[in-house]
Amino acid sequence: MRLRALIFALLLPALTASAAPREFHLFASAGQNPDNWHGHSFFRTLTFELTFDQPRLMQRLTQRLRVPGLEVGASVSYHDIRQPHSWFGYQYEDLQDSVRGESMELFVRHTWRPQGDVRPFADLGTGPMWSNRRVPAATSRLNFNSQFGVGAVFFAHSRWPLLAGYRFAHVSNGGSTGRNPGLDVHLLFVGTTLKRW
Repeated sequence: MRLRALIFALLLPALTASAAPREFHLFASAGQNPDNWHGHSFFRTLTFELTFDQPRLMQRLTQRLRVPGLEVGASVSYHDIRQPHSWFGYQYEDLQDSVRGESMELFVRHTWRPQGDVRPFADLGTGPMWSNRRVPAATSRLNFNSQFGVGAVFFAHSRWPLLAGYRFAHVSNGGSTGRNPGLDVHLLFVGTTLKRW
């Protein structure tokens, strides 16, 4: 787990060093994981995201694969998580914990019709997540948050384009502690572009 966090910290400057910033986005998202033995968790998240033109290394790869419209990005997210107070979910008590979490993520995004006014996209990314309490209860305060999202940019040429879609997140400590049930969270998100370069 610590090795993955170190690799993530080393990759961030390497991925973005040769790439110019492209856009700065702000997202709000909300969702939950399905009921399981450990109960039911709700996530509300605020995400600040910076996208970059492709680094030179990636440009060569995408030219060979003929995949235009690919970009990389980095984001920082703040999470408000409501989850069962106990590892046993609601079996013995109905207490809910309010947990604060922060995460960083590196991602790759593919956009179709990059010059159109409506631009569908899909992205894939991962990064470390820290929280002030264990998520889920009795597991770990350090997790990895891996995400896959689909969505679209609407009114792309306007001053305040609208970004909306669905994101699936898997929160897991990677087996770094004895307990690692993981959370599969389904989220809806909406956002806008705050700045273009």
